[in-house]
Amino acid sequence: MIFESKVQLIEGQSPLEFLPRLSDYLKGPKIYIKRDDVIGRSSGGNKFRKYERIIGNAISNKCDTLIIAGHYQSNAARGLVGAACQLGLQSVVVCKDLIPNQNSTFLKNGNALLMNIMGAKIVQINKEDDYTLAMNIVARQTKKAGGRPYIIPFGGSNVLGSLGYADCVDELYEQSQTLSINFPDYIFTAMGSGGTQAGLISGIIRKNIPSKVVGISVLHKKEEAEKIVRDLTIQTLTELKINITPDKFINIDDTFIGEGYGITTPESIETIQLLARLEGIFLCPVYTAKAMTGLLAYIRTGKIRKNESVVFLHSGGSPLLYAYYDKFFN
Repeated sequence: MIFESKVQLIEGQSPLEFLPRLSDYLKGPKIYIKRDDVIGRSSGGNKFRKYERIIGNAISNKCDTLIIAGHYQSNAARGLVGAACQLGLQSVVVCKDLIPNQNSTFLKNGNALLMNIMGAKIVQINKEDDYTLAMNIVARQTKKAGGRPYIIPFGGSNVLGSLGYADCVDELYEQSQTLSINFPDYIFTAMGSGGTQAGLISGIIRKNIPSKVVGISVLHKKEEAEKIVRDLTIQTLTELKINITPDKFINIDDTFIGEGYGITTPESIETIQLLARLEGIFLCPVYTAKAMTGLLAYIRTGKIRKNESVVFLHSGGSPLLYAYYDKFFN
C-alpha cells in the first residue's frame, strides 16, 4: 500500500462539538462541528490530515525540500510551511495572484504574514504563468543546489491526502459512539481542490454509513467539481481495495460561489458574524464561510429536516479573516 509512510502532525483527535445556540437559532436539526481548524501547527487546518502521509512519503523518498503552489493567502501553503518548520525541512511556495486584492494590505496580512514570520521562501510568478512549469523549475534549481525536492499536489489533494479524510470518518464514528449519538445524517464541507470530500466519501463507503457528504464548491462549477471529486474518490477507493462506483455518493452545490474564488458574498460575511456571535467560532472568508452559508440555506429551505443531524467539517483558515478585515467595518 502507498500510505504506509506517515509522519505525526496531529496530536489526538480534533474535537466534535455540538452547536446548541446555532441549532436553537435555526429551529432545525442538531448541528455539530468537527474542529479540524485546531489541528496541526501554524494555525491549523484540514491540510495537516493530508500532509501526514504526503510528507511521510516525501521523507521516505529522502526528500528535504517541499514545493507547493498557491496564492499569497493560501491555507495549504501556510500549513505546509508550518509542517516543514516542525519537521526541519525546507519549503518553497510558488505564488501568484489568484484572488483579486481585497485591500491595500492583502498581500501582507493573514496567511501571507504568517508565512513571512515563519521565514517561508516565496517564489513569485506572473498570473499567466503555469504553476506546474514553475514548480518543476524550482525543483531543478533545488537539485542543482544539492537538495532533494518533492512537489506537493495542489491543495494536498491526491490519494495520500484523501486517505487522511477517510480516516477522519473513522474518527467521527468513534466520537459519535463516545457521545452516544447517531452518526450524523449529513457531513458538510467546503469543496476546493476536492481531496477532503473524496476522502470523506471514501470513508463512509468503507464503513457502510448511510450519511450524505455535501460539498459546497468555492471554486469550480458543478460539473467540473463532480469530475474532480469522482476521479479522486475512485483512486482512493481503489487504494482501499473497494470496488464501488461512487457516483451516487457525490453531492456538490456550486450556488454559493458568488462572484468567484476568494471573493466574499454578503451572505458569507453574515454567516461569519452569526457563528462568531452565537458560538464564538471563527470561519474562513474563502472556504468555510461559504460552506456554512450553504448549510444554513439547506436547513432554512427544509432540505435538511428538523429530526436529522449534520456535522460541519471546519477545515480551518481563520488567519484569512485578518486579510479581509475591511469587510467587517462597512
